[in-house]
Amino acid sequence: MPRKFKPSTPLSIGTEIELQLIDIKSLNLSDKAALIVADINDKKHIKHELTRSMLEINSSVHLQLTELKQELAAQVQRVRATAQRHQCDVTGGGRHLCNDWKDQLITNAQRYKKLATRFGYISKMACVFGQHIHIGVSNGDESIYLCHALTPYFPQLLALSASSPYYQGEDTLFASSRFSAQNSFPNYGCIEKIYSWQEFTEYYDTLTSAGVIESIKDIYWDARPKPELGTVEIRVCDTPLHISHAANLVGYCRLIARYLLKNRHEIIPEYNAFSMYNKLNACRHGLQADYVDAQTLQRCSLAEHILTTLTRLHPEAVDDEERQLLQTLERFVRRGANDADNIRRLLDSGLTQPETIKRMCDALLVPMS
Repeated sequence: MPRKFKPSTPLSIGTEIELQLIDIKSLNLSDKAALIVADINDKKHIKHELTRSMLEINSSVHLQLTELKQELAAQVQRVRATAQRHQCDVTGGGRHLCNDWKDQLITNAQRYKKLATRFGYISKMACVFGQHIHIGVSNGDESIYLCHALTPYFPQLLALSASSPYYQGEDTLFASSRFSAQNSFPNYGCIEKIYSWQEFTEYYDTLTSAGVIESIKDIYWDARPKPELGTVEIRVCDTPLHISHAANLVGYCRLIARYLLKNRHEIIPEYNAFSMYNKLNACRHGLQADYVDAQTLQRCSLAEHILTTLTRLHPEAVDDEERQLLQTLERFVRRGANDADNIRRLLDSGLTQPETIKRMCDALLVPMS
């Protein structure tokens, strides 16, 4: 029960990254995750996920973004080398381009088997791949504050990470179609109207007593508190195609969190319709989406909203690494193309879907320029 919140080092960072396990010959998803996890034998950092074609990388806790980048690159290299010994590879991307959900096999673990029994076909359709970002906080009230205060930035993170434009071989016309596999689960999306750790504890106790949830893992909010880790966990991102970009998104979230904690404002309840509208636009149009400010009702482009945020964060950067991070993200936004756009570009150039997936595998360790 989350009655106690274990404090962690404020603004420490970590991430979980779900990777697609790819058969080298067919370029379809492979169900060999158990073999690869067993071979690596590092349960703290390399884990199973819901289906047997998913691998999850868990970083350590870091204070320096450079160290996180180095660890993630080393972990991916280790996973990829092990996968290749089993005639597999790994790639980023929020969804496989063409695999059929019916072909997925549920991982042989008690939690996942229970989910499959409860949710049936939804469990197999949830074979999608995301990045979760953890930011260390001092206490439970701070975690709840950030879950609310970060809400205007979730569309930004969706557009910056979007990498799931295709589903079962068809162009969805979305930059990120991953959400369609997630939004069928209970407790998905916006945080409830809860504004303190005490209120969250009462909410949690009520739902567990009624049998609606069994643990924090049954709460699928865009951001949720993780009391056992002392973090806020941001859950909206697709897995990027480049592991360096995934690390940059962690650094970006920390800069935003630092700014929000330094410049605290009262959380004013707003209609969820605004948040849902902005997130759906980001999923649909990526960096070309528009954005509506829920407080002022002013409309701008999402790209403009990101660039304004980057400008606001520049004075908050504490070292050259953070300043370089902001410059890298600014270049990314001004180019106007995210991973979903790049996947479409490869397919439009005449590559087949299997050939494109091979390119995606090879891109994972290539640094973002």
